[in-house]
Amino acid sequence: MIKMEKNNFKLKYAPHFGSFKHSAGEDLLDQIKYAADLGFTAFEDNAFSGVPLPNLMGIGMMGQEPSYLDKIGSTLDKLNMQMGTFVMGPISWPPNAAYTSGDPALREQFLEKCRASVDVAKRLNGKFITVVPDAADASLPYEIQTANVIEALKRAADIYEPHGITMVLEPLSFPPQVYLKRSAQCYLLAKAVDSPSCKILFDMFHLQQNEGNLLKNMDLVWDEIGYFQIGDVPERYEPGTGEINHEVLFQHIYKRSKSEGKEFIFGMEHYNSKEGKEGEEALLNSYLKIDKVL
Repeated sequence: MIKMEKNNFKLKYAPHFGSFKHSAGEDLLDQIKYAADLGFTAFEDNAFSGVPLPNLMGIGMMGQEPSYLDKIGSTLDKLNMQMGTFVMGPISWPPNAAYTSGDPALREQFLEKCRASVDVAKRLNGKFITVVPDAADASLPYEIQTANVIEALKRAADIYEPHGITMVLEPLSFPPQVYLKRSAQCYLLAKAVDSPSCKILFDMFHLQQNEGNLLKNMDLVWDEIGYFQIGDVPERYEPGTGEINHEVLFQHIYKRSKSEGKEFIFGMEHYNSKEGKEGEEALLNSYLKIDKVL
């Protein structure tokens, strides 16, 4: 059983809805309160991750009633917790070439979702929104696709900048048709858009599979990273269950970010390796183990 005490974490680890549902119950507000009681100072929503495809659309924070979003935002505020990222979601599923094709109608669908996500972020007191540039367009040269993505993201940044909201670009390792897969691609896009509202979501789970060499690649794109997400490989469970050496990674991030006066949220975008309360205890212990070596 989890020992209920307020741990003094050195970093802003962000559980998500479901991380502690067996201990806290199904109510989302109770899950936030439970995480706060354990000492977590951030919370995120990645409801799209691992959801069966027929149920993919219309869920997550973008699918909630405004009044309920207000309750979530108010709860986080009262607990002095920071809202992490939530997923804006694809235009369609399987993903289409809304960004890469340059099609004006598809681009406008994307921008309309950006406008809608602003209200969601405000109600949650959130500053981060996960954006994935959907599918590649095999009919176009890669460079043309990239130019089209940059144009779409520039227009999105114009929507987010006045509100102090940052879209964080997430590379994915699946499905195979996705356009954005590597940290260097993210870096190129962020530099080209040249806005505080367009940064990199350095997702350790996806990038370990797509490119590996996480420490080196992290340093190469460091100045454009806005957010981290965690998940071990191959099973996408908590740290310590797979091949990634999280202790080394987090020691490096902690040392560098502290020396530069930076602060990141670390989204716990993974499943629990064990079922029930036993799995939630293992989840908590994995983060206590990481934090202890910082």
